[in-house]
Amino acid sequence: MRVGLHALGISDGASPEVIRAVATTAERHGFARLWCGEHVVLVDSPESRYPYSADGRIAVPADADWLDPLLTLSFAAAVTSTIELATGVLLLPEHNPIVVAKQAATLDVLSSGRFSLGVGAGWSAEEFEALGVPFTGRGLASREPTAAEQEQRAREAAGELGIEYTGQVAQAGQDAWARIRAHQGGAAA
Repeated sequence: MRVGLHALGISDGASPEVIRAVATTAERHGFARLWCGEHVVLVDSPESRYPYSADGRIAVPADADWLDPLLTLSFAAAVTSTIELATGVLLLPEHNPIVVAKQAATLDVLSSGRFSLGVGAGWSAEEFEALGVPFTGRGLASREPTAAEQEQRAREAAGELGIEYTGQVAQAGQDAWARIRAHQGGAAA
């Protein structure tokens, strides 16, 4: 059986000293993976129900520190050498998916192939509202776009920049991105 450790970089664990101690100790004792979740914004009295508890409330207080998962895992990668690293989960609709792909590929390279990208759609309407991101339809943003959708996005982006689209898109880190292990989690869509 492989055992992982979740909640890296949250609350009292949101300091370099604690992250270093947890990551190196977990690696030394044979844990398989370190997981780091994400919430950019939590509110004091949300109307949205947290889907993973009977009372509908998340166990983390709204004022707790919650570090960025990719940056936290990059720090953990720098102080470890064998333990796997994963987001559990990164809320993809809150981000530009192309930037996330680049960041994930970079983290995978810097960790020597130990990174897995877990993505979810999110459950907190208040979080999405605070970020100015539409809550409705967010599940569609978490699925992999088709080739036709990618082509259309590239055409639109080029047009907005006043650039003629030629069908050629630079893909820095393409080899690394092909290696990324990705999975989708959560119940909200």
